[in-house]
Amino acid sequence: MTEDRSQGPRRAGKSRFKLDEEYKVLGLLGMGGMAEVYKAEQSSLGRIVAVKKLKGPLAQNPEMLERFCREARSAANLQHENIVQVYQMGEVDGERYIVMEYVEGRDLKSIVKTAGALPWNIASLILRQIALGLGFAHQRGYIHRDIKPGNIMVSHRGEVKIMDFGIVRRVDSELTQTGAFLGTPSYMSPEQLRGQNVTPLSDLFSLGVLFYEILAGDKPFKAESEASLVYKIMSEKERPIRKLSPEVPRRIARVVKRLLKKNPAKRFESAPELAGTLERMLGENYVAQAGREIASFMMGLESLPEPDKTRKTAEIDSEPAQARQKKTRARAEPKSRAGKSKARASEDESESRWMVQTLVLMAVTLGLILIAYFMQSQGWLKYLLEPGKLFH
Repeated sequence: MTEDRSQGPRRAGKSRFKLDEEYKVLGLLGMGGMAEVYKAEQSSLGRIVAVKKLKGPLAQNPEMLERFCREARSAANLQHENIVQVYQMGEVDGERYIVMEYVEGRDLKSIVKTAGALPWNIASLILRQIALGLGFAHQRGYIHRDIKPGNIMVSHRGEVKIMDFGIVRRVDSELTQTGAFLGTPSYMSPEQLRGQNVTPLSDLFSLGVLFYEILAGDKPFKAESEASLVYKIMSEKERPIRKLSPEVPRRIARVVKRLLKKNPAKRFESAPELAGTLERMLGENYVAQAGREIASFMMGLESLPEPDKTRKTAEIDSEPAQARQKKTRARAEPKSRAGKSKARASEDESESRWMVQTLVLMAVTLGLILIAYFMQSQGWLKYLLEPGKLFH
């Protein structure tokens, strides 16, 4: 789901969409290429819900309708605190809709647009919760296949939830080459792009791209065209994340690098293993405060200026469009970028110099130890310690 939930609900009067008496539509939350999402009140339970409606023309498309229904069925079978819950699926006046949990917050895509790179500790806490939700889905035989920032909600209370299971598949299901390519190319694994068998490890690669982006404020693979992008993901290494964000600890950078391995067997064995690794790195006491830490970060976002919301979602997701935007910013801020590049180069040079000096010192120390051991074994050391014996 790519709807922008950072916007407040719009007036319901602008839409002719109406539900039965059970739900009162309060406003439009956002729109995407496939669906519209509304904020509504469920009268019988007195709770606020989100209602996702498939756009009219798509309801006549069997493939899109199946994808929409699959999302509802899959999420309804995955009851977990890190997965957006689905309550009901229905139809009114020929329009299909899903009633689901309302998460008051923002998706990660909106957060990165507003804040840029996230602090590494907050990004790690968020990733751990995504991994827990994914692990739960994988253990029940579901592969998401479209993990990306736009499909992760972060609430103002510090909750992290996965949404949009529209192209999920069962681990034991058969899939055609065409179906295997469903997803967002920027976040797809090499095996998924090749049309090969998709496994839970494919979701981990997508999670690695997401982790890289929220840590660095940019994707690991960039290209002018989709064909070039696909080639880079399948064949080239990602840009070292510490080149973009030197403040990211090396241990966290190693997690990113392992997630982005081209060979699935070299990634983490499972999402729970990833979650456990992050927990050990962050410390149990800090992880126990995850909700409060993330909520505090979300509160800080409110003081930042809102991103430009006038552009279409399709334009924002377009790799060529992003490349053009990058070039425009580069021409506008050449001196600033040059200064940052020099600063990073200086830091890298200092770090390399320190490593070389350390290695040289270790080599000299080891050499002296070996010489002393050899002299001791030959009985020469006593003559050095007692020079008088040399003349007897």
